Amino acid sequence: MLTISSKQQLDRYKRQRALITLFLDSGYTQRNIEVVMNAKWGFDAHVGRAWHMLIPYKEGGYAIDVPLTKRSYGIHLSRQVIKEQGIGTAELPVILFENYTQESDYFYVSLSGMSEEEVITIMGEIGDIVVNEFENGRTDPADFRFDVTEKVKRHVRIQRAVKLVKRGASTAIGVAVGLSG
Repeated sequence: MLTISSKQQLDRYKRQRALITLFLDSGYTQRNIEVVMNAKWGFDAHVGRAWHMLIPYKEGGYAIDVPLTKRSYGIHLSRQVIKEQGIGTAELPVILFENYTQESDYFYVSLSGMSEEEVITIMGEIGDIVVNEFENGRTDPADFRFDVTEKVKRHVRIQRAVKLVKRGASTAIGVAVGLSG
């Protein structure tokens, strides 16, 4: 088990050419934590060294790429980061990306309201972006992470737009059926 309990340790990972994110949850339920923890085997096989998702660990610091139980999840550390970043409870859980430009806020992907299948799907879609960029993208670690984050932002915006269009279309169909009936 590898934990990160100091800034110096985290800085070593930042020098690697890999995406670094945090999985943050409120801890009100164990479902989201279990979904992410149970996806570890597939996640590791998919992304390899290209993406390190750090999980707050109960003993302090962050666990990285290790099998953890839901009882190992560091809820106090998670809540501290959630508070520091100003992430609302309604947005949780999230995958928080490192801030690469000082002019912008931290970027995160909200997993709120997603089914287990949807959480796994979005992790896989982000994984595809990361792996493609790892194989074909820029070699400087900071440039690589910046490029991945920008591509994930675009992907998430597109996914949200598609979801809104689908939701609007189904609502319009429901209204039309209701009016005709």
